[in-house]
Amino acid sequence: MKTENINQYTHLYLGLTRHELSRRLELGQIDPAILKAQLDQNAYEVKLDALCEQWLQQKSLEQVDKYSTTE
Repeated sequence: MKTENINQYTHLYLGLTRHELSRRLELGQIDPAILKAQLDQNAYEVKLDALCEQWLQQKSLEQVDKYSTTE
């Protein structure tokens, strides 16, 4: 995976500047495959949290176990 294939906001996830992210990728200090997996996991968790919040609002509940498969 090249630097241009990475989302334009990836550097924000890592707390780096775009230039610093590019430099670390070029030096091999950051593994692009692992980075992509972390970004995918983060996106999944953010989506799950948003869906839980929406569900809570619709049901007028205060909390729910987002990893429960009962409902």
